[in-house]
Amino acid sequence: MIIFHMYKISVSKELFKDIQLKKLKVLEKSTSSYWKRELLEPKIVNDKIKYSIKQIDKIKITNGLGEEKPQMIIECEKIDYSFKKDLFEFYLGRIIEQKNSDLDENYKDTLIQELLRERALLEDNMNRDHLTGVYNRRKMENDLSMFINQNNKDLLTAIFIDADRFKSINDNFGHDTGDKALTYLAKKIEKYAGFLNGEVYRYGGEEFLILCFLPRYEIESKLNEMKEEIKAHKIYHPKQDVSLTVSIGVSFFSDCKTKDEMLKRADKAVYQAKEQGRDTIIYS
Repeated sequence: MIIFHMYKISVSKELFKDIQLKKLKVLEKSTSSYWKRELLEPKIVNDKIKYSIKQIDKIKITNGLGEEKPQMIIECEKIDYSFKKDLFEFYLGRIIEQKNSDLDENYKDTLIQELLRERALLEDNMNRDHLTGVYNRRKMENDLSMFINQNNKDLLTAIFIDADRFKSINDNFGHDTGDKALTYLAKKIEKYAGFLNGEVYRYGGEEFLILCFLPRYEIESKLNEMKEEIKAHKIYHPKQDVSLTVSIGVSFFSDCKTKDEMLKRADKAVYQAKEQGRDTIIYS
């Protein structure tokens, strides 16, 4: 990268802190006559004047007036021009040096907290199914390994919920309607997972799983309510409104030797529910 003298840019206090905390990655400056003069390099190409933008390796960013004003020196990865906004864009990199900032003493702690928050959000996104927004199978496997080691593991229950005749919805009404059906189903299951003191996961395709901690007699009434509420709603389609029912299989960790056995028993119970006519709950 060609290195020119370091430019100084003054910003507001709020903008200064956003840059410190890595919330702002691109600093915009209006195309004033000063910045045009400083950043644009005219060249004659084929008897025509063309312009290129100077590139620098770092800039000084300040806030306020006087010698004691907060300031930092930060890497400048590139400078670009946005035709749409009519602005120069400074792409910011790492902070090289800073002084006189009210965040100086707590800067590392503040930045660490911000990074931890961003990491938690990223991890949560990685644990979510992109279509329905509920947790995915990866998250389920991690949670299940943790749940079987809790003191209340004897109350752990696996509830498989499988949409009935889902392939016919995709075939007859299209995948967009199928996606709407899955999103609707996920929201209903998520609602009842809260009542059941549990979490819901998209296990695969049109199959969902609730892992919860409640006695059987409390689970039965809630699952019956959920099944009927799902069936009562129709998903709009111009050709014909679409009905949806579910088959449900339930197993209890207290009846099993391993977590895998619990999942297999619940999965088998779903198939039994489908064999018995669908829209049914089977307890294994």
